[in-house]
Order: sequence, then structure tokens, then C-alpha cells
Amino acid sequence: MLWRLCLLSLTLFSLMSVSAVTPALAMVLDVDLSKPDVRLNVSFKGAELLLFGAKDTAGDVVVVVRGPQQNQSVRLREKIAGVWVSTDEVVFGNAPAFYALASSRPIYEILPAAVMESERIGTDHLDLLIKEKPDGASQQTIQEFTDGLVRIMVKKDLYTNEARVIELIGKQLFRTDLWFPANVSVGEYTVNTYLVADGVIRSKKTSHIQVHKVGIEARIYNFAHEQALIYGILAVIIAVISGWTANAIFKKRA
Repeated sequence: MLWRLCLLSLTLFSLMSVSAVTPALAMVLDVDLSKPDVRLNVSFKGAELLLFGAKDTAGDVVVVVRGPQQNQSVRLREKIAGVWVSTDEVVFGNAPAFYALASSRPIYEILPAAVMESERIGTDHLDLLIKEKPDGASQQTIQEFTDGLVRIMVKKDLYTNEARVIELIGKQLFRTDLWFPANVSVGEYTVNTYLVADGVIRSKKTSHIQVHKVGIEARIYNFAHEQALIYGILAVIIAVISGWTANAIFKKRA
């Protein structure tokens, strides 16, 4: 806790220095992270990063974290003749692999819906690109698939519907904890921090977090991407040997 207070104090000192040098600047927002990256290894069970900062004016703070964009498919499952089968499918082309939200007050008390939509703040405003959809799918059908994607990602702890709390310390300092679950994807994550007053975004600061593998997982991951064909062949060979070994052991015990 002491080191966190020291970091906040240094941020405040930096902010005061900038304000003293540039008095004409109306709104100053300074943001930093306790660590610049998240490292994934065999024992990774999730990570928590501290986001802290300072502002030179009264107002609320909103933080949005987005993971790398990737294709995400959602399939409709129907029960046909007593069997659950996948029928229609929608593929989203730019779905964030991770989406988290934090705010100093309830988000709808801070920003109007139009601003949230333009800045893609909240899971209702992800502005997803539809790559594939069923023939003749209506807008309502697409919305149902979109809602389904959000529910799936929330269940996986990869999307946040309800904003985490940003703690305001006095009139200038703020802090919040960003949680990255064990199933988080590798890539660059964007952190947008907004200073809001009277329903208007007064200042915005963008930071980046790298999520990457380390140790033996990193070597396997890099090999799989750089030598995909060889990796695939080895995976098949290992699977065949494992299946043969398990079958031999089972027969011997029988």
C-alpha cells in the first residue's frame, strides 16, 4: 500500500509541475500503470494491475480496457428430434478478446448514451462488424446474436457488464485495479482513460498493456506460429502415440 501511495504522490507532483509550466492548458490528465505488461506462464492464474493517476480539475473518471480484435462466432443451438444441434451462425470480425470498464460513478450518470456510443463505452456499444450471418437475418436477429456473444464472454470473465469502481482520492487523485483472468489472450491491450465533466469528455489518455507468454509456454507458442505445419504434424503424432499407449495399458489391465 505504501508504494502505491508513493506512486500516486509522484503522479500528483508531475501533474502540478506540468500545470505550472503550461497554465493555458485547461484540462490535464495524467495516468500510469503499476506494470506495463502481463506475463503468462504455466502457473498463471490471473493478474491484477493498478491504474492510478491525477487530474487538475473536478470531474469523473472512466476507464475502458480493450483486448486485441479477433473473429468470434456465435451459433444458435436448437433441439431437433431430442438432440441439440447447431443451426444458424454469426461471425463477428472485430470483437475485442477482452473488455473491461471502470468508473468513479455509475456510467449512465456520467455520460449520455450518444457519447458512450461514439466512444464505444460499454458492451452495448461495441460496434461489432458482421462477417458472416444467416441469409435474410433481421436486425433483431443480429442483436440477439450480439447479446449472446456478450453473455458468453461475460461468463468466461472476459467482458465486464458492470463497471468496476474507480476510487477518487481527494479532488485530484484516482486509482482502480484492472483484473486479467487466467484465460486472457496474448496481444496488445488498449487502456483509454477519460476525464468527464457535465456529461462531456474533457480529456482522454491512452495507454497500452502487453499480454505475452514467457518461459516454455512462450517457446511452444512461438514455434506453433512460426512452424505451423511441423507443429501440426507433431501434434498428430503425439496424439496417436498417446491414444495407442492408453489403449495398450487398458488392454493389459483388462
